[in-house]
Amino acid sequence: MKQQFIRFFLIAMVTTTLSSHAIGESNSEWEASLLGPDTFWGEATNGVKSALHVEQLSGTNMLIRYTPILKNTNTNILSLNLPPLKSRFIMEFRDNNGKAVTKTQKGKDFKKALTDPLYLTTGINTPAGYGRLPPLHPNYSEMLDGYDFVLQDYFLITNSGKYNLTFQMKVVWFPSDWKGSLKTTNVPVINLPAVNAQIEIKQTTPP
Repeated sequence: MKQQFIRFFLIAMVTTTLSSHAIGESNSEWEASLLGPDTFWGEATNGVKSALHVEQLSGTNMLIRYTPILKNTNTNILSLNLPPLKSRFIMEFRDNNGKAVTKTQKGKDFKKALTDPLYLTTGINTPAGYGRLPPLHPNYSEMLDGYDFVLQDYFLITNSGKYNLTFQMKVVWFPSDWKGSLKTTNVPVINLPAVNAQIEIKQTTPP
């Protein structure tokens, strides 16, 4: 008897592919491109808000890639750092009935408290996973291409149906009056308001 292989793929009204701010593209065109149905935004706090851009990938399993976006809604240039991966995101994935989808071990590792200092004597602690973002200019959105992820790496998806992904991002941001030490874990971390992305998982059987 011929074995059947069932593929699961995600669709999220994906209509365009965005990789970066194209050379020669005006800022207004760039910002407008991030308002389509394949980009989900959260609210702003402390002059920053986040979003998720959804892109369907070609391949056997038709995976969906999520790319975080940060927007500066302030009037000043912002300098932000990202915590290590295990302390950077909080994600919950629920089906249409509100039942939580089981996480993979990688997914369970999220929500960790900071255990390494932001800075070493030689500079930012990149070996621990901290990331320094380029200066974020006022009213500008930065797509974080190097920090994208695939949902199936973090959740065990076995059933088709409609789902909701709740995604919360953390950033390290220093207010002007901050006087702490950079070489500790006691640095100001902002929990950005959550982004809610509605997606649909469909099951197909190849011929």
